Amino acid sequence: MDRKNKGITLSDEHRKLLEEWVAAHGTPQQVALRCRIVLHKADGWSDVRIAVQLGVNRHTCRLWRQRMLADGPSGLWEVAAGRGRKPQAGLAAKIIEATLATKPKGQTHWSSRQMARQQGVHHSTVARVWSESGIKPHRHKTFKL
Repeated sequence: MDRKNKGITLSDEHRKLLEEWVAAHGTPQQVALRCRIVLHKADGWSDVRIAVQLGVNRHTCRLWRQRMLADGPSGLWEVAAGRGRKPQAGLAAKIIEATLATKPKGQTHWSSRQMARQQGVHHSTVARVWSESGIKPHRHKTFKL
């Protein structure tokens, strides 16, 4: 193989494991896709051919080939840093304090959207914090804890 089409050699054990993951109903689709990429690469397919066949970028093929070589099959399950929700320390306490201690100008209580704009977060975050804390601002006579 030339330098541009680096292959990967899988042991029988690793090949069988990846094929099982692809076929299993409980395997997340992102993991199954990564397994397919590695299996096709082990069969000698080029990154471009894999990319066209699976609908991914050719650089994605290189990434998962390198992860497989570095970490083995378990590396295909890892989620890269920077993905998902970022927890903010003290955010819930800040939202609760603002809800209980203040009122919007000219109104009797906060809506989740108004509070979200005030705090710089999504309204579902405010709604989740209120729900977890048992706060119901729309019940303005009895909402305080």
